[in-house]
Amino acid sequence: MHLEAIVAHHASTINALVRTVWVVLSLTAFLSTVFPPLRRLSLHGRLQSSSTPSVLMVRKSWFGYFYFVGWTWNGLVLALVFLWSTSPSSPLACSGATLLCLVCLECHLFRRMLESVSITQFGNSTMHAAALILGTGHYILVSLSIVLDNGAKTPLSLAWFDILLLLSGVGLFLVASAHQMKCNAILASLKAASPNPSYGVPKGDWFDLTWSPLYLCEVLLYVAFVLMTQGRNENVWWIALWVSTNQAISAHRGKGWYLDTFPAARTAQRATLIPYVW
Repeated sequence: MHLEAIVAHHASTINALVRTVWVVLSLTAFLSTVFPPLRRLSLHGRLQSSSTPSVLMVRKSWFGYFYFVGWTWNGLVLALVFLWSTSPSSPLACSGATLLCLVCLECHLFRRMLESVSITQFGNSTMHAAALILGTGHYILVSLSIVLDNGAKTPLSLAWFDILLLLSGVGLFLVASAHQMKCNAILASLKAASPNPSYGVPKGDWFDLTWSPLYLCEVLLYVAFVLMTQGRNENVWWIALWVSTNQAISAHRGKGWYLDTFPAARTAQRATLIPYVW
């Protein structure tokens, strides 16, 4: 059977499964704040406990691998969907807004992959193998979720408000990407300034507003995807919920680490995640 026909035949089943995954991940992230075993799986780098068996740990520099896998996979999905979308009769034809979202996701993954290689200072930081598996699975499922949702096929709306949503999404994507890259460079330069790469209190750009600008930018990127798809792709909403939940929890832990490690930082007027809100 032709690949397009196979995917179309099982699309509703796959869509239901991936949507369930996003809900389960969001709930699991929330439960990790209550149950220590789940919490240990999600910690990495400076927050990682030394009590975790080394056999379950991998180098944090392996982050670049799941960005590479995500970039390669998303590129394949984008190419197939673009090909299928040239045929109006294709059951998997996607709207221009959906294709734009996939293109931006591809750019995001490529940038993060390059940052992992050329900017980020991982040092000897480690993470649980489960985090590597989760990260890889995340980027594989994101692309599938976007194209299999019924909203992916909804024609691009040219109503002024919907166009405003799309343009706002593109603008937010560019702003969040630029600040994420800049704040990542600030962290890297801070660690590189020490003979033995370690953290200090970062300053500059969005670090002056929040303890976790990298997490904030990640949330904004997925909000941008919601706007780009004009709010019509339900799966993108679920993905954004999962990312927001996960990043908010990580930001709360990150702030606690900074304040415990650098008592003088308690005088800094910074938000946990969202400036002037929380």
